[in-house]
Amino acid sequence: MARGNSKANNSHATILKVSIELFAQHGFEGVTMRQIAQAAKVTLPAIYHHFGNKEELYRAVETDLYGQHADSLLVDLHAAASPEECLRHFIGNLIDRLESDPAYFKLVQRNLVEDWPENHQFLVDLSLQGVFDELKKLLNTFIDGSGDGMQPILIFSMIFGFLTLQPVARMVSGYRLAKVSRAKKRAMLIDNIISFIKVSPAE
Repeated sequence: MARGNSKANNSHATILKVSIELFAQHGFEGVTMRQIAQAAKVTLPAIYHHFGNKEELYRAVETDLYGQHADSLLVDLHAAASPEECLRHFIGNLIDRLESDPAYFKLVQRNLVEDWPENHQFLVDLSLQGVFDELKKLLNTFIDGSGDGMQPILIFSMIFGFLTLQPVARMVSGYRLAKVSRAKKRAMLIDNIISFIKVSPAE
C-alpha cells in the first residue's frame, strides 16, 4: 500500500512540475492536457484523477508557486529591526525570487496581462491581499500614511516593470545600466524605491 501511495505522490509531483513549466511558457490557453500528459510521461486519466480538470490543475500550479512565495514575503516583512531595513529586505528578496525562479516570474507576467477576472481574484485571495496588508502596515510605520495611498501597489509595479523591461532596456542606446552588474542594479533599484517612498506625498 505504501508503495502505491509513493507512486501516486510521485505522479502528482511530476505532473505539477511539468505543468508549472508549460503554463509559464505558453499560458493557460496555450497548453493542452494531452501535452502535459506527454511531457510528464503519464496517462490523461492519471492527470484527471489527480487534478480533476485543466482549470483545477492551473489553480494547483498557482497555489504551489504563489503560496510558497507569499509565505516567504510575509516573513521578509518582519525580518529586520527597523522599518526601512524591513522594506529593503522585502524589496531585495522579491527581486531575488523573481530573478531566480523564471517560471514564477513568467507566470506572474502572464497573469498580470490576461483578461481573467476570476483568476485575478483567486490570486489576490491566495497571496497578494495578505502581503499587501502587511506591506501597508510596514509603510505606515516607516512614514505615517504612506501605506494608505498608491505606494504599496507602486512598489510591486516598479519591481515587476523594471525586471520585465531589462531584456529590452539592455539594447537601448545610451542606457548606462546595460553593463552594470546584477548586484549593483539590485541595490540601485532598492535605493530608488526607498527614495520614491520618502519623497512621495502620503495620500
